[in-house]
Amino acid sequence: MEIGSAIRLVEGLIYKPGWTFTATDHTNRFEGTIKVRVEYPARNSNRDQADKGYPEEITTYAEFPLMVGDCSDDRTLYRRILSAIAEIELHEAREFLRVAPTNWAPFHPHRIDGMKAWLKYRDDGMAALYGDLQFGIA
Repeated sequence: MEIGSAIRLVEGLIYKPGWTFTATDHTNRFEGTIKVRVEYPARNSNRDQADKGYPEEITTYAEFPLMVGDCSDDRTLYRRILSAIAEIELHEAREFLRVAPTNWAPFHPHRIDGMKAWLKYRDDGMAALYGDLQFGIA
């Protein structure tokens, strides 16, 4: 896929309210690659916010390189973007999952112990068995 085409397709995406997608040519760094920036609304996930129900609204972002030079069609590009969106959502979930009464976040993605725990426990073999079942598709 051409870089310009990929940028236009990414910037035309619609996801959730407040989510925006921008893309720039990143071939000066990596061949066939664009840099994608996703800005999205979130809540302040700091520990002191948990007991209050995370009332503080913020806007945050994620940036990542995305190889597009080998995308044979638009669906290949969209699949890669959706994988990145899933990683963003998972990152946020890891920040927000807290254990009462201390509001400890066992898999916090900004803490060394949380990162290590995520790697250690990321797949206990059940994900493949239960992936779609959780949505009542079985």
